[in-house]
Amino acid sequence: MAAIDTSAEQPAIGGSNTRVDAAGKVTGRTRYVDDLRLPDLLHMAVLRSPHHHARVLKIDVAPALRRPGVVGVITAGDIPGVNGLPDYSRDEPLLTPVGETAKQQGAPIALIVAESPQQARAALKAIEVAYEVLPHTFDADEALRPDAYPIYPGGNVLSTYAIKHGDLEAALAASDVIVETEYRTRFQEHSALERESSLAYFDETGRLTVTGGTHEPHWQVGYIALVLGIDADRVRFVTPPTGGSFGGRQDPWPHIAVALAAQLLRRPVRLTYSRRESFDATPKRHPYRVRHKIGATRHGRFTGIQVRIVANTGAYDSAGYWIPNYAVTASGGAYVWQAVDAFAQSVYTNGPKCGQFRGFGSPQSSFALECALDELAQQLQIDPLELRYANRLPQNAISFLGYPVAESLGYAEVLDAIRPRYHAYLAEAGEFNAANSSGPYRLGVGLAGMWYRFGKSGSLRIETHAELARDGHFVVYCSAPDYGQGTNTVMTQLAAEALGVARDRVELVNADTALTPDSGIQGASRATYFVGNSVRAAAANLKQAIFAVAAELLDQPPAGLTLKDDRVTGSHLDRSISLDAVAREFDQLGKSRRVIGVFDLSSQFPEDTRPEYTPHIVTGAQAAQVLVDEETGLVEVKRLAAVHDVGRAINPPSTVGQIEGAVMMGVGTALSEEYLPGVSTGFTDYLLPMASARPEIDVILIEVPSFFGPFGAKGVGEAAILPTAPAILNAISRAIGVRVRELPMTPPRVLAAVKSRRA
Repeated sequence: MAAIDTSAEQPAIGGSNTRVDAAGKVTGRTRYVDDLRLPDLLHMAVLRSPHHHARVLKIDVAPALRRPGVVGVITAGDIPGVNGLPDYSRDEPLLTPVGETAKQQGAPIALIVAESPQQARAALKAIEVAYEVLPHTFDADEALRPDAYPIYPGGNVLSTYAIKHGDLEAALAASDVIVETEYRTRFQEHSALERESSLAYFDETGRLTVTGGTHEPHWQVGYIALVLGIDADRVRFVTPPTGGSFGGRQDPWPHIAVALAAQLLRRPVRLTYSRRESFDATPKRHPYRVRHKIGATRHGRFTGIQVRIVANTGAYDSAGYWIPNYAVTASGGAYVWQAVDAFAQSVYTNGPKCGQFRGFGSPQSSFALECALDELAQQLQIDPLELRYANRLPQNAISFLGYPVAESLGYAEVLDAIRPRYHAYLAEAGEFNAANSSGPYRLGVGLAGMWYRFGKSGSLRIETHAELARDGHFVVYCSAPDYGQGTNTVMTQLAAEALGVARDRVELVNADTALTPDSGIQGASRATYFVGNSVRAAAANLKQAIFAVAAELLDQPPAGLTLKDDRVTGSHLDRSISLDAVAREFDQLGKSRRVIGVFDLSSQFPEDTRPEYTPHIVTGAQAAQVLVDEETGLVEVKRLAAVHDVGRAINPPSTVGQIEGAVMMGVGTALSEEYLPGVSTGFTDYLLPMASARPEIDVILIEVPSFFGPFGAKGVGEAAILPTAPAILNAISRAIGVRVRELPMTPPRVLAAVKSRRA
């Protein structure tokens, strides 16, 4: 349950709003999973495969059972229900059984549960496992070869997706310039500060309860129930304060594992990954190879675009099945095209399983497109900003997807807003390079735009409850887990705005399946737009219900009533009644003080309910100024302007913070972050950007109101990372005078590019 904010003088929406959980986090009072203590608590350790690909021939757990403190050892044969991650990861077992293949290093083989973490880890070495080592590859192109070793019996392609409309051959034939490019990205680790941790126990009702970071607690209940072979109503999931996610908390594996152990051993069990386990076993960002063929007239009008994407999904599905859809969607941008032919496939390798990661399949495609457009601008000798502006997608025009998007488009406003910063960066770079022509340093400027699909259409129904408490304050019940992005605060703001009261009157109960309705998964920047809409609806419905009861007590029509603080006042200002009195009247009438609010996509977009339909689009652009040392290959991002259309900023400081955090993650993506299977083990060999690498970040919020979002809000949390890496890579390319086409652009790669130019 979120703390009640006491900043009654602040407006509900906008202004400088303090987060409801700020005090607890800065004082250390906030309790994360590892801070929770229970009597008789057991601790789990996981035996993981040391091989990148191997068949399990034998597992002998008897020696481990004799080790001090060991209470139980669990293998695949002990699972009472489904041995898998149902509806999340096709063909991924919870534990690899004898006779089957462990398809990546770190694949789980067995669980040891002991009285202490040290005893559990020590006993791992006692389990005897025999493996048959098999051929492996980390390269998706190699996995696609006809003679490639089959990682799965059906082959190494997990899924495909395509968009095709218009006559591409004719469009390219009519082009004056055709640019063909290939860009590559790498595995990335989420690197949340809090390691994966999950705790399972039996609550006061005897219900199996799991607490841990996740984006969708109700989905976890279903996964756990299927693996344990029990009814879902015997499982409860609670999402506590969580130290970061970026998509990584969507993996259900640790929650299912502790639930299984608690169910079998009838005692509380905790699992906390080591940092090495986080690196070995958690989902990563998908590496891409993206090829574009783009045509344009000599005047800079886009004609046709062809896209071919190979996404490396690693050893297991882990939601990689949906990656081609998102990869294709992001690969055309907010631009007008005469013809489109786009195709993507998700390919199994023996690399780490890849899953949700900030932007879910979109940043890689956006990177490749926006860099290709920069190459096109150079060939046409057209300013890259003006090239994008001339081809921007107007409202109601046919998009890259083959139909108009349903959401408001603020891309023109975004490009207009970034123009002064971009030109200022260019002027500074020109002056610097002219004054330092004989030295090793070059100042470059790059620009990149973006569009991002957030959420989805179809039959998704999101529900929130709002209640008038007996003492007259308001309680909102929803499932919008807060893993640092501030949903606890935003939901109270939206409810307060809809009720017309201060935030300190609203209490939030969030992400506990025993108390809150299913509000849908909170990936893809859905929380404010989707759950926020249902919160707004629930609060508005509650206000109407309160007015209906108060009207009888005040003998005045509901239309003439107002709600302020803890009282309902009639049009005759001498007539009012307290909310606690209204609550008592609800009870006397036998009328529920709790109402439901719903955001139903099937009724919002009835004209097109295809799962792949993408009505929700958000746009932005960033300009980067980088300093390149051509003698060392070191790159420093000096300044970066980030302009994003957020519809309406519900909490401006939090919105700015989200964008700044996304920019810093994008800096790491562009310059240093590269997970190498079997090599990257922790923060000593995985290079995150340090605080000293933070550029001067200039965030500009554009507010083109959403057609459908609550009070005009859209999403921004994931989208803000999309333009950062391409803006930086474009700046590097222009600084050194040669095009670079892969991420991250480490010093050795920069030096290699400089040498190729000189050669």
